[in-house]
Amino acid sequence: MSRTPLAASLTFLVAQAASVATAQERTPLDEFVDGFPMELEKQTREADYTELFRGGDVSAYFNVRTSEFLPTAILPPHQPLMPLGSRPMPEIGAIKVGLPSESKLDGPLTLDEFLEKSDFAQAYLVVHKGDVVYEKYPRMRPEDHHLWMSAAKPTASLVIDQLISEGRIDETAPITKYLTDFQGTDWDGITTGDVLDMATGMDLEDTSESRFDPDNIARRVYEAEFGFPNETRGVETLRDVLRSTPAKEKPGQAFEYASGLTQMLVLLAEEVEGDRWHEIFDRRVWSKVGAEGPLQLHMTPDGIVAAHGLVSSNLRDFARFGMLYTPSWNRIAVEKVVTDEILDRIHDGVRSHEFMMAGFDGPVMADYLGSNDFIANSRQWDVIWPDGDMWKGGLMTQGLYVSPSRDLVIVYFNVNNDDHSGHRFARAIATSGHFDEVGDDEDAPEKKSRRPRPKRK
Repeated sequence: MSRTPLAASLTFLVAQAASVATAQERTPLDEFVDGFPMELEKQTREADYTELFRGGDVSAYFNVRTSEFLPTAILPPHQPLMPLGSRPMPEIGAIKVGLPSESKLDGPLTLDEFLEKSDFAQAYLVVHKGDVVYEKYPRMRPEDHHLWMSAAKPTASLVIDQLISEGRIDETAPITKYLTDFQGTDWDGITTGDVLDMATGMDLEDTSESRFDPDNIARRVYEAEFGFPNETRGVETLRDVLRSTPAKEKPGQAFEYASGLTQMLVLLAEEVEGDRWHEIFDRRVWSKVGAEGPLQLHMTPDGIVAAHGLVSSNLRDFARFGMLYTPSWNRIAVEKVVTDEILDRIHDGVRSHEFMMAGFDGPVMADYLGSNDFIANSRQWDVIWPDGDMWKGGLMTQGLYVSPSRDLVIVYFNVNNDDHSGHRFARAIATSGHFDEVGDDEDAPEKKSRRPRPKRK
């Protein structure tokens, strides 16, 4: 990749919305549904990082056209299409929530009202027991690919959990047991479990300050990942930057969000498997799914998939990934990819609420969601609730919500860094009571999959 202003933009891909500059005036997204003007493509290539991820016109273009700018591994569907069913529930659109204080919309609003009145909500989908019960595309086409942003992070933890189940990784052992070139650095003593939970104590946390400090590891990670020269060190490799990370405190003290930790999992999987990440994920996960379209895994110049956020698909295939964690996995896959053992680790290994809130991003996520009734993060998922529900958010308000006990998946795409109203609806939908009744069918999958409530540790 040439070291253009676009490359500079990519260094901040996974920055949380709270730390990104105020959104610019933008063209209503409705005008881009059928295509973008040629001038916007040129503008996107010339954008600096604040513009690219600010949530304006350039962001709208980049979100759905990432493959025009980055090397991309294309994972085509390997199985015949396994279509989702249809069982419309219009009552979902009537669910109302309060909006965050920064919202320019007058709330509370119902979901239907939010999707109609906002100028940044692109798509919303709810799938229950393998049936689409709510689906709207107010500002994009159903077939369009869109970045998942950081909602892609569980793709990395899933592969690592599979390797743990196979006995090929011991999550209680130092990660340097496998990444031997990291031995003799501050990573000695940091376990794979610490990395999965973003509890390493290493000084690479993504914060408002670290992302804009050229001497900070967090910024250097992104610069190295996209081949952009650090202003004092020149071009660095991602692996070298990660190796140089200093310890800040003992592991296990707090949730300290860092996309560099997701990339540590990518390096770990490649080391253990002796293969490239996109081949690993295709073989282990995506080849089992009867998807509608290809999955796009966007890569660094030297071919490392940025699994922390640069993954694109249409909305229904995004939901299919979430369905792998539900009893209806067999509606969209030929093999049970997420085992009960993996789900147990996610739920039973959840740390304390105090651990979650001690870091920079715990309070940020509580603000996004409008409450802090969750327990903590777990294994690259941002939030686990006492009922076992799971949520992962992404830059510019992308989201993946999975309720294994309710057999429910909620996914959504937005383009906004200032108004995170789009995050407020998923939990309200899941707990609305519409999905809590167990059917009369003795073989109903949810009867066999009711999970114990996670325990605070």
